[in-house]
Amino acid sequence: MSFILKIQEVISQSGNVLGHCVAGVSRSASICLASLTKYRHMSLRDAYRHMTSGRSLVRPNLGFWSKIMLSLMALENFLNMLFRVNEEYARIDEVISGLYICGVTSLNAENMEKYDIALIINATNEVPNARCLGAIPRSKLWLEDTTNTDLYSHLHVQCDQIQEVISQGGNVLVHCVAGVSRSASICLAFLVKCRHMSLRDAYHHMASKRPLVRPNLGFWRQLISFEQEVTKSKGSVQLVQFDGQLIPDVYVPSEGNEENAKPFQMHSRTSNRRKFVPALDPLAEIVEAAA
Repeated sequence: MSFILKIQEVISQSGNVLGHCVAGVSRSASICLASLTKYRHMSLRDAYRHMTSGRSLVRPNLGFWSKIMLSLMALENFLNMLFRVNEEYARIDEVISGLYICGVTSLNAENMEKYDIALIINATNEVPNARCLGAIPRSKLWLEDTTNTDLYSHLHVQCDQIQEVISQGGNVLVHCVAGVSRSASICLAFLVKCRHMSLRDAYHHMASKRPLVRPNLGFWRQLISFEQEVTKSKGSVQLVQFDGQLIPDVYVPSEGNEENAKPFQMHSRTSNRRKFVPALDPLAEIVEAAA
């Protein structure tokens, strides 16, 4: 990245720098993107949008994209460069003793030390596991925040893994991008299975700790089925039609509007439980990233 430093030195002395390749599309654009993220404190996404607003043909090849990301991964504020998340969503909140939830931009070495995190569960597909967090064991679930994403098959494994760490006195941090849907769903499942809360009580407990919690409808369907399986009951939450939308009944305002909520019939689900393996070794990709 020495050439990026040289660019900054020239600009800081009121000089102008011209970056070029043959077409000004890939190689020179990659240099400019790296400079914007490192010295103008833009996220990589915002840097790309800024460049394409002035030069729409910018198109670094896939290899250059990978190299830009890898060159940034060792920086303390790496994830801030890739994602721009409102402070309210980014903050770390305690769900219960030993279990925390956050958005992506709170993932830094200082916070990992402050909260004494022993395991990080990355509930996203798009957030890489950054080198700057060191050798803390991590599980990456590769989940998209969409209504058709399979969350259910991960729930028993992650609940058991969280419980294993907490029972040994460790702290677990679950994150997605905003700490609203994917990570919240993992925490809700844990409260149901390992803290014996109803799904309704688990949601209200989490909302008291982190009011912005809002799993997507597909995750609610799977959480409802999960509670039914774990408790061998009809469950405590149901989907209802309210104001023309299908929502979990915990979202229905309590000021006398319950009569407007019409129950929605869900189909039963067959369990696809996977066996829990308690070993907390880093994933292969983490070992490589930490090398």
